[in-house]
Amino acid sequence: MARTRFTVRAFTDVGLRRQRNEDAVLVAGWLCQNRDGSAVTMKFNPAPPFVCAVADGMGGHVGGELASVTALSVIAQASPMWRSAEDVTETLISVNEHVYAVGVQHGMQGLGTTVAGLCATADHLFVFNVGDSRVYKRSPGHLGQMSNDHSIFGTDGRPTNVITKSLGQPGTVLPHVVQLLLMPGTFLMCSDGVSGLMSDQELSDLMLLDDLDETVVRIIDTVRANGAHDNFSFIIVEIEMVDDSADETEAVAAAADTVIAPVPERPQAVEQRAT
Repeated sequence: MARTRFTVRAFTDVGLRRQRNEDAVLVAGWLCQNRDGSAVTMKFNPAPPFVCAVADGMGGHVGGELASVTALSVIAQASPMWRSAEDVTETLISVNEHVYAVGVQHGMQGLGTTVAGLCATADHLFVFNVGDSRVYKRSPGHLGQMSNDHSIFGTDGRPTNVITKSLGQPGTVLPHVVQLLLMPGTFLMCSDGVSGLMSDQELSDLMLLDDLDETVVRIIDTVRANGAHDNFSFIIVEIEMVDDSADETEAVAAAADTVIAPVPERPQAVEQRAT
């Protein structure tokens, strides 16, 4: 009998100019908001649903950090009950209300966060996003964007840093949700600290490499070489269908093997808050 195996490579980093990391990543209930990034590789053979997401907080000072962690914490708590696109949508509507309430409680005007992620159930895959954080799917010779940029586009055809939708707003915020059949494949989730610092061609070329460990290192190198003026975070998820009899010694259920991979050294730079 076939089961689904996930190999996840995750990274989040403050960048070269910011003092705080307002990004955060979520992998199957594990939430991370490191200041100095380490590339982590995890292997899962989980009971569904399996959820990964990236969030990019806004609000200045501790506000952005709080917004992204609040959003991913609510998703981590609610996602074990996800079975449908409607479940995903209802949770993200609730996340918006939670983040907005936290902003009101702490007197933080403009508190908000983007989110982009995927959820694998027994038979389907749900891709979701709010804001300008992205989800891509790798196909043979092609990297296609699955998410929808909720942002203002510039004259060059690329999104600006002015977003039209985020979590933490008054009223109802409807997410973009796409439903797919669960099949083997490779997906990338990232904040705009990655997609905004790399051209579409650069990102595509790296995601189409056979060695995804090399992809991780080269994405980090490229973003830093291009200035890394924002926090930057990404998750790469490989989905495989594995025969149960192929390797009976592998961990099952929600257990994971974790590897902390070496990453490029941070360039010597004086970090300062971007204006």
